Amino acid sequence: MNTTVDLSRNVPRLGLNRSEVAMAIGVSANTVDLMVEEGYLPKPRKWHTRKVWLVSDIVTAMASWPEDGIPRQREDADDSDDWRASA
Repeated sequence: MNTTVDLSRNVPRLGLNRSEVAMAIGVSANTVDLMVEEGYLPKPRKWHTRKVWLVSDIVTAMASWPEDGIPRQREDADDSDDWRASA
């Protein structure tokens, strides 16, 4: 049985570590931590002591980020007009 790995073969990356996430989105590793804390990025998956972000989770999270110039709607925001006085 051949157990050698063909390193020339492209294998898709399914998960990234913290520094790879930072490099992929152009921020520092500390900013990744802050983005997770603020809810802009998902929490990592954990296997033993290793933490890994799924690429698909990052893409999904980034797709929900607001566009430039459009404020992010708070998740706890109420769409009703309760602040208006009723007539």
